[in-house]
Amino acid sequence: MRILRKFLTGPRRALLAGVAGAAALTLAACGANSNPMADPTAGEAPAGGEVVVGSANFTESAIIAELYAGAMRGAGVNASTRTNIGSREIYIGALRDGSVSMVPEYTGNLLEYLDPESGAKDREDVDRDLPKVAEEQSLKVLDQSKAANQDVYVVTQQTAQESGVRSLADLAGKSDRWVLGGPGELADRPYGPKGLEDVYDAKFGEFRAYDALAVKVKDMNDGKVQVADFFSTDSAIADNNYVVLEDPAGLILPQNVVPLTRADFTDDAAITAVNKLQQQLTTEDLQALNAQVDNDHLNPDQVAADYLQSKGLGGS
Repeated sequence: MRILRKFLTGPRRALLAGVAGAAALTLAACGANSNPMADPTAGEAPAGGEVVVGSANFTESAIIAELYAGAMRGAGVNASTRTNIGSREIYIGALRDGSVSMVPEYTGNLLEYLDPESGAKDREDVDRDLPKVAEEQSLKVLDQSKAANQDVYVVTQQTAQESGVRSLADLAGKSDRWVLGGPGELADRPYGPKGLEDVYDAKFGEFRAYDALAVKVKDMNDGKVQVADFFSTDSAIADNNYVVLEDPAGLILPQNVVPLTRADFTDDAAITAVNKLQQQLTTEDLQALNAQVDNDHLNPDQVAADYLQSKGLGGS
């Protein structure tokens, strides 16, 4: 099936180039709660000597941002967070303009965002190409973690049993009658609706955007959405016994957690603290931390502090 992916590299590159163009048009200043106008400090550079860690607008990204900042504070660094900034287009814009100093990222998705014509097909390709591509754009990735969080497509047990769908390759001929759900930015991602159509001949009748995980889960369980994009570390997958669809053509690249900074970020104490955390963080850790926020309704900063203390990395 890797041959299939290689064969599709040409059209896929064209698709990615179009995505990058659309992303450039949507680039905006950052702000809290995914709304740049909601935060009067949005777009402002951090105060002298302060390291500000930003995040995307989903649970895990906010948790990791709090972990990074807490690890830095445990090492004596003046660090704070600005979480829930928005999608990749927005928070990388904030990183570039200096209003945040670092953001948690995911290797494969970041590579495809920075280089829409990347021909990467597996983790080896991603690990080789990402540092070089980042450097070419005056950015820098720190040590990646073994912790990973893949975008995955899931169906309910009922849908799997009634339709026989167990793989993305099974969607052809069925998806045109179905609704695909996911975050709004999925519409422009290379593994989103257009990628599914190009790679798996899976054209959906409708794409429905969701900001709230709970609403997406409810609509899945109520049969309003047949296939949905989740993160592999979302506790909702196991809680609802969803079936994760196989991706035999490798549409979705490996997504290991990696910190992203500007190339001119040289705070050695901060970098050392974050890299030390990266060495300990696991996928199972992310699953547990996400569940504490999404299911137990704890705050990201609280669960991050508890985790850091358990690892002897601070967390104040």
